[in-house]
Amino acid sequence: MSGTILIVDDLATNRIVLKVKLATTPYRVVQAGTAREALRLAMAEPPDLILGNARLGGQSAEPLLRALRRVERLAHVPIVLLQSENDTPRRVALLRAGADEVLTKPVSEPLLLARLRNFLRQRNAEEELTGQTVGTPGFAEAQAPLVLVGRVALFGPDRAAALALRTQLGEGAPHRLSCLALYNGPPPEAQDIYVLSLGLAQAEDGLRLLADLKAAPGTRQAPVLVLLDPDAAALAVTLLDMGADDVLFSPVVPEEFGERLARQLARKRRNEALRAHMRSGLEAALRDPLTGAHNRRHALPWLERQIARLPVTRKSLAVMVADIDFFKLVNDHHGHAAGDAVLVAVTERLRAHLRAGDLLARIGGEEFLIALPNTTRTEAQEVAERLCDAVRSTPVAVPGARAPIPVTLSLGVTVAEARPGRPQPTMQVLLEEADRALYAAKARGRNQARFCTRSAA
Repeated sequence: MSGTILIVDDLATNRIVLKVKLATTPYRVVQAGTAREALRLAMAEPPDLILGNARLGGQSAEPLLRALRRVERLAHVPIVLLQSENDTPRRVALLRAGADEVLTKPVSEPLLLARLRNFLRQRNAEEELTGQTVGTPGFAEAQAPLVLVGRVALFGPDRAAALALRTQLGEGAPHRLSCLALYNGPPPEAQDIYVLSLGLAQAEDGLRLLADLKAAPGTRQAPVLVLLDPDAAALAVTLLDMGADDVLFSPVVPEEFGERLARQLARKRRNEALRAHMRSGLEAALRDPLTGAHNRRHALPWLERQIARLPVTRKSLAVMVADIDFFKLVNDHHGHAAGDAVLVAVTERLRAHLRAGDLLARIGGEEFLIALPNTTRTEAQEVAERLCDAVRSTPVAVPGARAPIPVTLSLGVTVAEARPGRPQPTMQVLLEEADRALYAAKARGRNQARFCTRSAA
């Protein structure tokens, strides 16, 4: 893992010490001696992480944090600060101002590097979702106080200990806290955040639970926060490298616990929005924007997968190529807007007579690809005739036209089966056979479905 780390400290000796600690890592180190210089460098080239002193120029780093978070490209760059004393109120204030972590010196080198790896891993995961390295417009919100409410599973050595911890910390977190014992495993209902309270005696159960949470499809995207007893502090590096999103050392005050939960929940919600945005974009790329039917980019790989499954399913696969008859005349006589209306109407009628698992794709101007898994020749004939009738029976009403436009459809059909001793059908052969059958339907007067004279299987 590589990246750029910006070190911010007004003492040159502190910057040198931190740079030496990072010397064995693949990180490129950039240094700033003042808050103003740090802001200038970060705005010119956003770093992957900022590591700085909690006090700069004799005052708190809060102004720098707020200035960094106001810049959209820097809104989600991880910021780790180091403070000289274990000042909990100051730590909470810095977290609220935008810091991702505030560590009390001295910090062991393995723990510091584990924290940095953890934050860089999280940042890289977000960059994979956005496809960018400097953030995504619309997802960089201001670092205002967060009031998100979520579902939190709180694991203790036993349920009684979890209940006691909820009583202690619950006032700082307005979430729905479920209390469980470590050895019981994850709750059946998915949670927004998982909190593990561990002492040395629970190390094995805690590590196993963390591994399970980060591996299971239903929980791997949920943040895991670990509360460590002093006797288990040595586990922190292992926990962070195994995927824990945050590690705290007991005792923890409710205000800090609530702030950290809120930040983890905000990051989770932001990533969920990014994933939804990405899925929406991928879906749009696989659909025809006019009709909403799938396009060639989706259809051909889908058909390849169905053909590959034939030896396993031992079922038939019907493939049809459909073409709107005399579509050019519609455009010529009524205009392209009318042609678009016809395409949309035909798509709707075809979709209404297909099953949920069937394929409908627009693969040309007025040409559609239809595929029906687990469909026999007789069933394919019935579907093809039903599709022709659905288009034929209802002329398309077009704005500006004196009367609805009559539309008909021609279809070419072929059916493939995987049979022992027979060659596996290929997509190219199936499409060529369906095309030949379509030309036969056109030659015989259109407005009908024709089967390929030679089966693909």
